Amino acid sequence: MVRAGFVLALHGSICSHAVAQGFHLRLDTIGPGWAQTGRAILEMDNGDFAISSNGAWIHDSLYWSSTTSLIILNSAGGYVSVSNIDVPDKLTYNGRSRSMVQLSDGRFVIGGNAVDTSLVGLPALYWFDVYGHALSYAEIATLTQYIVRQMNKAHDDGFMLVGDVRVGPDIQAFLLKTDSAGQLEWSQLFGTTTYDDYFWSIERAPDGTYYIGGVKGVGNNSWDPWLLRVDSLGNEIWSFTNGTPFDDLGQAHLVTLPDGNFVYGSGEPTGNSTDQRPQLVKVDTAGTILWSKTYDVATHGATILGVKDVQPSGDLIACGTSVPITPYIDGFLLRTNSQGDSLWLRHYWYTDSIMNDGTGLFYDVTPTNDGGFVAVGAAYGSVSGNNPPGLSQDVWVLKVDSLGCVEPGCDLVTGITAQVTNLKDALRVWPNPVAGGCSVTVEIALPEGLRKRALRLSLISADGRLVMEEPIPASASSSSFPISALPAGLYFLHLSTPDTWLSGTKLVVE
Repeated sequence: MVRAGFVLALHGSICSHAVAQGFHLRLDTIGPGWAQTGRAILEMDNGDFAISSNGAWIHDSLYWSSTTSLIILNSAGGYVSVSNIDVPDKLTYNGRSRSMVQLSDGRFVIGGNAVDTSLVGLPALYWFDVYGHALSYAEIATLTQYIVRQMNKAHDDGFMLVGDVRVGPDIQAFLLKTDSAGQLEWSQLFGTTTYDDYFWSIERAPDGTYYIGGVKGVGNNSWDPWLLRVDSLGNEIWSFTNGTPFDDLGQAHLVTLPDGNFVYGSGEPTGNSTDQRPQLVKVDTAGTILWSKTYDVATHGATILGVKDVQPSGDLIACGTSVPITPYIDGFLLRTNSQGDSLWLRHYWYTDSIMNDGTGLFYDVTPTNDGGFVAVGAAYGSVSGNNPPGLSQDVWVLKVDSLGCVEPGCDLVTGITAQVTNLKDALRVWPNPVAGGCSVTVEIALPEGLRKRALRLSLISADGRLVMEEPIPASASSSSFPISALPAGLYFLHLSTPDTWLSGTKLVVE
């Protein structure tokens, strides 16, 4: 029996903006105090967003439970529906990233696991209808102690699942195929019993075949990115590892491109402890590397966890995590052209009255029909471990424009490498609209932790020009901003430090 629940709850702020602008959400749909993670995001035909997530809580002092959820948001970030599949006496959860598909009839399917109280885990599929309401789930009868990392559509109406399974004392990678109802058709094990091996992603390849990405053990506590192509029955066509002499921690997360080749995202180590740089690699259908690019400065554990292609430009959008200052984790978005050359890379973090040292990461990102992007992942609690009572990890959703800006024009503010995503209300301006030839008053309300460096106000015109900038003291709570020389029109006012965007708002001059 499946218990399906419908809940609406939110911690943090939710702001509605025009479709072309951004929003920041920290979503808690299972109640304060219980951890929740966003795993995958899709934009629906009507512009709504479907998000798969996991949540966990304690039934009693001895047993944890978890639920698999589908959250539907409208284009402005408002709730449409939330539905949960809670299997009695079992932990249910979905694959780590992009483990959700929408079928041609509009239904959603999430791939993951169902684990009983004795920790026996079976692969499982969870169905939701076109409105996001829970329908059913099916366990896939096979060996025990499976961990599903990703599920994707098969070339027919079935599903492909990949991950890792314990076989005796060893861990091997697995690939299995089901029919449309979740019944097992066949399965294959990969790797050796010498070192532990894992699959992390699977994509359809040309001619009924599949690409798989993972990590292969090459030594004690040492792995390399692992790439494979298999036929329709899971038989290997080719495989190779693409590592360095150092400890490669990044998994291979794949996307198949319209030309039939694929790109995978990972992290390339530098040899300096656990420092890595985000990495994208393009591979052709024969398993030949066409190009390999790294990005950003090296930070602790930096890696790409999801990548998609952007049509019709052929660009790539990637998401992931880095730790610029241990133990602070931030999420990043990277946009490149079709050759992997960086167009922009931006880091994102958040702070508010509930969690003033919140950290997070992104597991998945998708282009949107307005030319922007939406990323989903986890917004963690206080890194100090001293969360306010009843608060913990939540689903993190971030909407940005085509240039990675929460508010349009952030790319024109010089020196910006990071953005605080949720301080929309920290900047207020009035009168607004304002008559030409006047000045406006700007009110600034920042958390004290952000008042350590000088601030600046930057005014950007709607056609993308930096109109003026004005430095202000870090302690300033208000400022008078002259606009006497400005022609009528729409402008965007931005508040920043020398390297971090903090807040922005519209200003209309009449």
